[in-house]
Amino acid sequence: MQVAYKRYRVVAMLLAIFVLIMADHLSSPTFAFNMGDGHAKTALNQRDASACAPCGAPCPSTRE
Repeated sequence: MQVAYKRYRVVAMLLAIFVLIMADHLSSPTFAFNMGDGHAKTALNQRDASACAPCGAPCPSTRE
């Protein structure tokens, strides 16, 4: 009976997936913003300045 998976292939695939995930994570705007790059385009710095709530929700008095 032969084994279905070889250990080195499983480890290589998991390592490749990990490298792809880390590359995506390190190149994301949110990671850049959290690392101190204030010019990164994220939802954290695109809030409405006229909003009452910190989440950017409009004030109850301005709703129609």
